[in-house]
Amino acid sequence: MGRNLWIGFIFLTACSEQGIHNIGDGGDGDGPIIEVTPDYLDFGVVSRDQPAVLRQFTIRSVGVTDLEVTDVVIEGDAGASFSMISPLTDFVLPPGAEETLDVAFEPMGANDQIAQVIITSNDATVEYSVVELVGAGAVPELEIYPDPLDFSEAYIGCEKDDMVELTNVGTDTLVIDEIVWTADEQFRMWEETLPTLPLTLEPQQQTQIWFSFNPTDAPVRLGELAVSSNEPMGIRFSEMQGSGKYADEQTDLWEIPSDPPSDILFAVDQSCSMEDDQWTLASNFGTFIDELADYSNDWQIIVANDDNGCNNSGLLRPTMTESTYSALFSSAVSSGGGSHTESLLTVAANAVDNTDSGECNSGFIRPDAMLHLILVSDEPEQSSYTSGRSWDDLVSQIIAKKGSSGMVRVSSIAGPVPSGCGSADPGTGYSEAVAATGGVFLSICSNWATPSNLSQLAEASVNQDTFVLSREAAEATIEVYVNGQLRTDWTFDSAGNSVTVNGGVPSEGDSVEITYSVLANCD
Repeated sequence: MGRNLWIGFIFLTACSEQGIHNIGDGGDGDGPIIEVTPDYLDFGVVSRDQPAVLRQFTIRSVGVTDLEVTDVVIEGDAGASFSMISPLTDFVLPPGAEETLDVAFEPMGANDQIAQVIITSNDATVEYSVVELVGAGAVPELEIYPDPLDFSEAYIGCEKDDMVELTNVGTDTLVIDEIVWTADEQFRMWEETLPTLPLTLEPQQQTQIWFSFNPTDAPVRLGELAVSSNEPMGIRFSEMQGSGKYADEQTDLWEIPSDPPSDILFAVDQSCSMEDDQWTLASNFGTFIDELADYSNDWQIIVANDDNGCNNSGLLRPTMTESTYSALFSSAVSSGGGSHTESLLTVAANAVDNTDSGECNSGFIRPDAMLHLILVSDEPEQSSYTSGRSWDDLVSQIIAKKGSSGMVRVSSIAGPVPSGCGSADPGTGYSEAVAATGGVFLSICSNWATPSNLSQLAEASVNQDTFVLSREAAEATIEVYVNGQLRTDWTFDSAGNSVTVNGGVPSEGDSVEITYSVLANCD
């Protein structure tokens, strides 16, 4: 029978359910030709309690030379539900020979399960031959959605929440008996949303598990959820991922003036035990001014000892004669007082508040000047008793009025902490305020009025070592440059969002540049 008649005969006599598919066209009849029948296998509906269902297809060599079958594989989304029984690959069929292969169906998922057998051969007229595989699973099936759970890019320092849904998309009861979660520490599972196990889900029922992602850096972070159940897959895995990003990149720049301005406030305890220290301070004021001149000739000074903080010295400036400002200072440090005379942070806070136009200390605070408070007492700071205000609350009030923590210093001449001395109790409250603002603490029990000690107070009145950043910074990204040179001797105060240069403090004429990544506002 001629080849064309043979093909026509097969086409007319083959049933529609098992039709011939991918028969090679040999042209003049030369070469290998493959024939695969049937090209469609229907396995029906199979439950999890049934044994595997078998179907067969046949590969025939209908050409004039040997047919070489080089591969027989199952592919497709539901490929795991089908398997070859005693699979044959890389075999040869002489002309007229055939090979029958068995396919088993054990549904690994519910509802329609579709895959293909892909057969590769040396038939030059076809790229590959296909047998369609169709079955349906009457089984439970777990769907984890979304997969992966992608937090995408979240702002560093901000927590981002999302959930996965566990749904029974099958046609039988699903029983989840174990949930195992492993992830980078930047992920967090909401334990309160984790269901009590074993969990039974009927078809189309679902449960939710919530997660949070709080990145601390930029690299991609990964996690994995493994859910064990009675579905044919047994264990189903789902991934989660996320990475961090900063809100922006920022550069802040400061130019230290060549003659930096300084606003200095003295508040002196007016108790009887302080007469010798008042005299010492007045006697050495000229030395203090001489030391201050090494750093700046743009200063102004007030002495405020009264409860309301109003000065009793007038505004002392270098434009006055030395004898004038010395006499005014000497008189002021030993006058005034009141119920807050041993609560000098209260006095200082009141003095700073009274600097607006028309008030008693008007003109004292200049926007670009360092504000230096020098408090002298042989007692602890007692505002918490006299006004119910803590030292840190009062320092915060002073900083708020000035507008920048980097431009406020508190220094103190007081009893050493923690033990004090024979003539003074420990200066608690003062010592903490000094440490918080980078000021100078001198023991009132020592020879505190030496030129070297007064030089420390003078330097603290002028040189800026703390720089408040304009935006909230990520500490790990901060770089500090002084006159273009990278500095590593600095510390960061996250509460004040400020950088303090610890060694070789920038001085007049220097430029300070601080670069950093900006943390997002998480609200």
